[in-house]
Amino acid sequence: MKKVILSSLIAAATLGTAASAQSIKGVELGLTGGYASGLSGEVFVHAPNVAGPIGVKVSAAYTKPSDNIRDDVAINPALPNITFGSLKSAGATESGSHTTFGLDGTYNLGEVAPGVSAMAYAGGRYGMFSATETYPASGSTTYSMNSLGIGAGAQLAYALAGNISLVGDIGVDQYFNGAINYSGTNTPAGSYGTGEAGYNDVRNRLAFPGTVFKAKIGVKISY
Repeated sequence: MKKVILSSLIAAATLGTAASAQSIKGVELGLTGGYASGLSGEVFVHAPNVAGPIGVKVSAAYTKPSDNIRDDVAINPALPNITFGSLKSAGATESGSHTTFGLDGTYNLGEVAPGVSAMAYAGGRYGMFSATETYPASGSTTYSMNSLGIGAGAQLAYALAGNISLVGDIGVDQYFNGAINYSGTNTPAGSYGTGEAGYNDVRNRLAFPGTVFKAKIGVKISY
């Protein structure tokens, strides 16, 4: 009886191991770089064909924006001639970053040309955006906004050698407005809610993403 139980456990363990190996077979790990409102790098993990041609992709990207504070928007609406751009000659500087995460459903479109496969994807986005304006005489103020969004795109892959492929990715993301938090050298921390007075004036000054078009190229490894 003990031998029967032991044999059953071994068989079950063997089947479980085989099932686990099968479940991770074909998982892809990728790294791409390119443009998405600035120089951007992205990593992703993709499990294709989870249910027929449908898969799941998780991604994270970091972008150094090409613009952080809009130069031509009035710092104070009551003083329209004073803009960030007008103060740059006096030494004003700007910096910032965008960190975004994506969860997508994917659809395998198969081989579209010899050696070239394609997939489409669409899903949700979560962005964390920040911008800092610095003035020589009065210090700096940092603004941040966390934002939900949606996105879609397509990815082409060209097999190079073994399990390595060259990939090209194009897509568009749309982010929605969220609360804006701020703090500074001489500014107490606070926030503007999306419906509060003054929100639109501050939001218009910040070059946080709304619609983002992206184009990237990189490599992926299939396991």
